[in-house]
Amino acid sequence: MNNYDLWEAIPIACLLTSKSGLINDINPSAEILFNVSKKKVLKQKITSIFESDINFLKHFSDLGTGSNTLKFKSSIIRLKDVAILTDIRIVFTNNKYLIMMETDANNNFGNLSLADNATQSVVGMSEMLAHEIKNPIAGITSAAQLLEMTLSNKDRKFTRLIISESKRIIKLLETFDKFGDLREPQLRAENIHDILENAKIFSQVKDRKNIFLSDNYDPSLPKILCDRVQLEQVFINLINNSVTALKDVKKGKIVLRTFFKKGLSISNASGSQIELSLHIEIEDNGLGIPNHMIDQIFDPFVSGSTNGTGLGLALVSKVISTHNGMINVTSDKAGTIFTISLPVY
Repeated sequence: MNNYDLWEAIPIACLLTSKSGLINDINPSAEILFNVSKKKVLKQKITSIFESDINFLKHFSDLGTGSNTLKFKSSIIRLKDVAILTDIRIVFTNNKYLIMMETDANNNFGNLSLADNATQSVVGMSEMLAHEIKNPIAGITSAAQLLEMTLSNKDRKFTRLIISESKRIIKLLETFDKFGDLREPQLRAENIHDILENAKIFSQVKDRKNIFLSDNYDPSLPKILCDRVQLEQVFINLINNSVTALKDVKKGKIVLRTFFKKGLSISNASGSQIELSLHIEIEDNGLGIPNHMIDQIFDPFVSGSTNGTGLGLALVSKVISTHNGMINVTSDKAGTIFTISLPVY
């Protein structure tokens, strides 16, 4: 089998382009995915057959200077009125750029339960831990406080260590309590920008002098039906996640962005289609999420932080799922973008 036969037989959509984004070749799988003929799209811009939130030309410029491969997990491409979930890999080879797109088997978003299965699997354990550990820890804290009264100043450092570490465990258990809370969200019509502004106030970004936080809001956005407290916690977690990613960056940037765009929908539990047209992005210029973690980033107990519990993003995905929404992440060495898509009121 020669190279041409291999190209024709590849079961995933592949495009070969120039640095300027002009299509040099596409394989039959790409013709099927994009519903176009090869003859029609040659020498056309890739944007003529699909839209994407990925800035391909920017990434083309980055390739070749270091890594020759970039990977984007669970990205969204749009073909007219259809949105498709796909894993995208860009490879720099022979002064050309190979774009490979492996789509979800059903080309829909019905399977995007946002780590629901993994979430449900640890709910029972989280409740058990919270119940069984809280009471003994409270007893240890009380005993340490009583013991402290009888000790010298020199020895009190040990009881203070016991008390501080016990409080840290209690705080962790409170996170487990939130994770195991399966109550339905209390939905009310809310302005997404009010929620984001509150999240900014209560996030850790205000304590970091090396981070500049900006926003790019669309003031015309309609309201959404949501549990304000739960969504505020979602955005606090995501902003704090960016803060952690920027701890070693001298000039850190976080951008909150909102916009309205149709073309994306998911299936709810009853099989009805729900349009997700309100989008929120949290972007930072950190070092990005390691490739080996990107596939599991929303799973419980997966954390890129040394002191992280791994429950933050799992909790985020759980809340977004209960709001009939979707969360997506793209990341490379230039930074990370979390995109949340929600239905409007």
